[in-house]
Amino acid sequence: MTDLGLRFVRRPGPGGRAANLAALGATAIVALLVTFLIAGSLGISHRSDRIGWRGADQAEASTAIGATHEVREQKLNGQNLVQIDLMTVRPNNQPPPPGLDHTPKPGEVFVSPEVAKQWSSLSAKFGLDKPTGIITDKGLSSPEELVVVHGVDKLDTKYPNYVDSWQTEHMDSRLSGLLIAVAFGIVLVLFPLLSLVGQAAGVAAKRREHRLAALRLAGSTRSQVLWLSAVEQAVLSLAGAVVGLLGYVVLMPLIARIPLGGGRWYVADIAPNWWTVLTVLAAVPVLSVLSAMIGLGRVSITPLGVVRGQTRKATTALRLVPLLIGPIALASLGMGAAIVPLLIAIGFGALAVRILGPFAVQVIGKMLANLANGPVALLAGRRLADDPKAAFRPVAALVLSGFVTGFISVFMPGGDDDPTWQDMRIGVALLMGLVFLTAAASTAAGAVGTALDQAGPAKALRRSGVPLTVIERAARLAALVPVVGVGLPVVGFGALCGLALSGGQILTQGNSGILLLIGQIVVGLVLVAAAGMAGAPVLRKASAN
Repeated sequence: MTDLGLRFVRRPGPGGRAANLAALGATAIVALLVTFLIAGSLGISHRSDRIGWRGADQAEASTAIGATHEVREQKLNGQNLVQIDLMTVRPNNQPPPPGLDHTPKPGEVFVSPEVAKQWSSLSAKFGLDKPTGIITDKGLSSPEELVVVHGVDKLDTKYPNYVDSWQTEHMDSRLSGLLIAVAFGIVLVLFPLLSLVGQAAGVAAKRREHRLAALRLAGSTRSQVLWLSAVEQAVLSLAGAVVGLLGYVVLMPLIARIPLGGGRWYVADIAPNWWTVLTVLAAVPVLSVLSAMIGLGRVSITPLGVVRGQTRKATTALRLVPLLIGPIALASLGMGAAIVPLLIAIGFGALAVRILGPFAVQVIGKMLANLANGPVALLAGRRLADDPKAAFRPVAALVLSGFVTGFISVFMPGGDDDPTWQDMRIGVALLMGLVFLTAAASTAAGAVGTALDQAGPAKALRRSGVPLTVIERAARLAALVPVVGVGLPVVGFGALCGLALSGGQILTQGNSGILLLIGQIVVGLVLVAAAGMAGAPVLRKASAN
């Protein structure tokens, strides 16, 4: 079965090459985004390790070796300047702060390279023609950071930060907040990402179902057909994971230019380490194979039903129940709750959307078929009602992006120049970019998969005299209806979850929330239209006589 699985990868049969390329591309996007999320989170920790000592307050005054104080609201030629006044309390043999060749004595000034270029603006303030030394990248958060470490004999504050080591790994407050925001972002993008994994695994589900069902009827055992499918999926997903990792490495210089957390990144901070690479190479194929196995459960149980085209079991209204969990949990917790419970509650909200989706598609499909006054609406409605899970799968990531948009629209940051607000604005833009990229990849792969899934029925319809234009219009309508009929209410549900968390208050400043919602609708319609254009040639070729 292993050899046969490898043969199916090399020679996938009619329509198989398009399906394999779509699956490989979708998996590559998954691997790239997973690598980005892991490496980016670690990069924040790396940055904090280098500058955490500046705000550390971990010692008593009686035992501290020194103290620091950040002089706030400093500017250098219109840009934010960080000035750290440093006082040595008692002589010690401790290593100097990161990036400095020695601990500054009173009157000495160490500056970042960018400050050194503009030292003429500060020389009079510190009474030095040139700085004492240049801070290396081991003591900077970013290459463009403007920071001054000033040695003093007395701190101008009643509440200094006392430290017992200049090499402390204290978490920087700004980067700590950024890491928490990243955790929320990961939860919000997690379910669209998992939907993309499932889409990559099921891009040619029907084609694989019929092939494996035929093998089952020919005498193959349940474990044999599952192993065959696992081998085929594992090879494709592993290749996709490698492509995704290579793509991330190529994009690292561009990713490093994102001005988050105070400036651009050192490329070394976001470079994936060896265990990140191993995690991606293991996790992405495993998740992909598991998704494929779950999707093939019907083959192993009722292969004859697959060959006969037997309708899948209908979904039930019990899928409505999870909708209550997320909003109730968020309203109970409130914004002052601990991070982990909040993340779990938001996750339940997104999970409810994923569970409800097929049921909503089934209801809409039945209504469309019952109210149809022509063959296009009738075909689209029956397609949605007969297999709502397959109809929802290609647009699941796009629908879940609507949940993210609705939730975020309640908390959009305003135009304040505060660095924290700047990080939030950039973070929201980055999060929505990741979500829309995931939705685009899933929708594109879904277009190919749906076209291949419908090749058999489309071929039968063409042989019975149904014009190809009617079939293609029905396919486009079947793709559009779940996005509009389910996606728009999901945007509202996401906003409801956000309001439950905020206590009913809209915290968004200005019209940025409205613009985000409009952008979601426009992006959704554009992606569906593009998917229809991409799937039409595949359907036309696969259903040809």
